[in-house]
Amino acid sequence: MFDLEELDKARVRWQLGHHLFFAYVQGLIMVCSDLQAALAKADYATAQAELDRATSLMWGVAVTFKLTGAFSQAAYDGYVRPNMFEASEGFSGLWSHDHDYLVKQILRDLKPIFSAPPAQLAESMQKFRQAFAIMYDAHKYVCERFEGDAPSLLMGEEAQKSAGEMIETFKRNRLRVLGVD
Repeated sequence: MFDLEELDKARVRWQLGHHLFFAYVQGLIMVCSDLQAALAKADYATAQAELDRATSLMWGVAVTFKLTGAFSQAAYDGYVRPNMFEASEGFSGLWSHDHDYLVKQILRDLKPIFSAPPAQLAESMQKFRQAFAIMYDAHKYVCERFEGDAPSLLMGEEAQKSAGEMIETFKRNRLRVLGVD
């Protein structure tokens, strides 16, 4: 028998975590846009401050992923997972226009700087890359904790990779954009 209070707490945690993620994405868009503007003016002090803000946001996303999935497997299997199929269209980060813009436009526009940062930004850039990688590890942790080797819900049953493997692929590809080989 399910504890209804536990199920409700899991639902709230899952939904709020996703809403927080979308807020972080919007924050990252703003901060990275300010980073681009500072770099265009060769204002490295401001660029470093913006990069440090982006790093803090990435750490926030990592913590949010962990908190979002901090409930029992029973609550996930009995309530969260079945209701993911009924979630609002666009609820997945991959379906979000903001997330798409951040990944496909903003980060790609910054690729030359990420690949060869000015000396003044090298340390901050390394911290950003570390937070970025750990953020993906936190997402992978939640996927593997609840889904194990099962295919990604987003990719469907015909997927050749598990949810964790998909996250690892995204991580690897996006770290390349950040200048990590």
